[in-house]
Amino acid sequence: MLGKQKKNLPLSLCDSSSSNKMVNFLKGMWKLRPRVMVVTEQESNVNGSSLAERVDKVLEFYGVLFKCLERSVPEAVVERIMMERGVLGEEIKNIVGCEGVERKERHEKLESWIPRLELAGFVRVPIGYEEMMLAGKELLAYGNEYMLHQENKCLFVKWNDKPLFSVSAWKV
Repeated sequence: MLGKQKKNLPLSLCDSSSSNKMVNFLKGMWKLRPRVMVVTEQESNVNGSSLAERVDKVLEFYGVLFKCLERSVPEAVVERIMMERGVLGEEIKNIVGCEGVERKERHEKLESWIPRLELAGFVRVPIGYEEMMLAGKELLAYGNEYMLHQENKCLFVKWNDKPLFSVSAWKV
């Protein structure tokens, strides 16, 4: 289906090798015809082309994420140290320090993913009430600064009212 629609895709989805890879990936996912596909993404837009834009977005998003970890997980916990240095630190280094194909971290907000997935033939399905309640209960274990927000059949994990992650479910 996506292959037939490619001529109708916005230029931004067709004009670069990384966009072509995304189109091919989504086309392959559509061919698998999953009953449900769950997409989780950081609610940050660090895929900008200019270094200044990426630095601004990194400071904005990761500043909140580090503050949230600081308040939620004790400093001496090994998993926190590993997360900060091994995962988040490497992501930041890649976003700010790499260009072109060397840059692997290209997070975009859900609002950027929705049209791509819809053009690929996927349809949004709501996150179930039971799943949302279970996720909310899990979040409360880390403090009352966390909350879940449901919007347009998607779920957002927020900390102090700042979106951190989105979760959406899709079907063919």
